[in-house]
Amino acid sequence: MGKLVVLITGVLGGIGRATAELFQKNGWYVIGVDLGEVTTPLTEVDLLIRADVSDALAWGNIAHQLSGKVENIVAMVNNAAIQVCKPLVETTPEEWDRVMAVNVRSVYLGVRQLYPLMKSQGGAIVNVSSVHEIATCRLSTE
Repeated sequence: MGKLVVLITGVLGGIGRATAELFQKNGWYVIGVDLGEVTTPLTEVDLLIRADVSDALAWGNIAHQLSGKVENIVAMVNNAAIQVCKPLVETTPEEWDRVMAVNVRSVYLGVRQLYPLMKSQGGAIVNVSSVHEIATCRLSTE
């Protein structure tokens, strides 16, 4: 394969899909990873892998699926994220743990697992964040 390779998590969402489209338009081979179901034609991705990015075993499976298909990954875009839309004090510990697993732990797991495929090219890693990162929580005085 003569193309540069990028792996994008959360590829079925708006930002993920737009990112995949941009890379593909520029001649890259796009590997998309997402847990969701494909509901519309997905032409922006060359290879779609359904996986829970918060799961270490899933990342092992992703690396296994890529063995023999790609020699190296030049870029990784960590875009997968979930959000709990309620006040912090109403968020359960399980919801908190799931958000941290998908939004933070998945980055560590992916880089750790795919490092062997990235090190030869000195791959770039982009971690997508949100405006919600800097949002503040106001406590009601009622």
